[in-house]
Amino acid sequence: MLALFLAALAFGVRAPNGVAELAEELSDRGILVRVGDADLDVLAAGGTRIVPVSDAPEVARALAQTDPEVLGRALDSGGFAGLLVDGRERGSLDADATLEARLRAYGFVPSLRGVYLAPAAALYLRAEHPQVRGPVGEAAARVARAIVAGQSPPRVTLFPEPLRRIGSVEVMVLLRRGGRPRLWRSARGSSIARALTTAAIVARQRWQEREQAMGGPIDRALPRMDVEVSLLLDDGSLGSRRPAFLDRVITERHGVAYERTGAWRYLLPAATRRAGEGSAIRAYAQLFEDSGLPPDSLQRADLRLYRLVMRRVGLSPAPRPPIAIPSEPLDGGAGVDADSR
Repeated sequence: MLALFLAALAFGVRAPNGVAELAEELSDRGILVRVGDADLDVLAAGGTRIVPVSDAPEVARALAQTDPEVLGRALDSGGFAGLLVDGRERGSLDADATLEARLRAYGFVPSLRGVYLAPAAALYLRAEHPQVRGPVGEAAARVARAIVAGQSPPRVTLFPEPLRRIGSVEVMVLLRRGGRPRLWRSARGSSIARALTTAAIVARQRWQEREQAMGGPIDRALPRMDVEVSLLLDDGSLGSRRPAFLDRVITERHGVAYERTGAWRYLLPAATRRAGEGSAIRAYAQLFEDSGLPPDSLQRADLRLYRLVMRRVGLSPAPRPPIAIPSEPLDGGAGVDADSR
């Protein structure tokens, strides 16, 4: 792909700056709708065709609205795999901003999955994130509470179908008391049920390992804590490590994250805002330090930097109202692989 990209340049086709790495991502992607200037078309490679949004009127109408499900249906009905969105024209993350404005601002749109974010443009593919809510989400949270409490996990076949559905996911189990996170663990698995089970088991084990620092046995603390179950969603690898770009693409909805040799570490969105105080660079420095890396590891070639979003699946509230407590340590940020246990 990169050879084709360079050949196009050699024949005088002008391409925007900051897209060489993005060009490598645009192979075998099917049909993509281009939102922005035509100079992005040079990035098309084998197995990928880029069409202007003017040739996809249903998608254009959806982009002018605010409902991500409408956009998802428009892409599906037109047979489009996703969008190539020009990032050189500033968009908007205001609450009433259109989907096009949000995407131009590198915002999160639930019907899409950010794949690669470059200064000139971003690649988004159609994504069907698991839609788990209502009674099924509440059931997931109750199961997580029971496992953290020490009960044996139920067989996967006993989970509701949406939780058993096969698909690579990362699930986080978070324990919260008095509105403050106390401990969380996440796990990747081939279904929500499998990942949830592993995350809840590891959360209990981690509390027991640090019982004295956490303020006592988990069995005594758990009745006073909420248990939340959330999906952690990868929303795009970062194609530049320049401070201005990172500050732009790490929005209020995003946490900072990196992957190295199959292990991943992250700060949740709230922790990213707290640690960064408006700076993604500071947030990454805190994440590196927490993970045992030098705080200035941003330029390391062995790290894939990406951003994540958190979508809550369900909540099991504390059986009785929480009581006021003094400041206590937090623990979290590590992930495990459910299907490798």
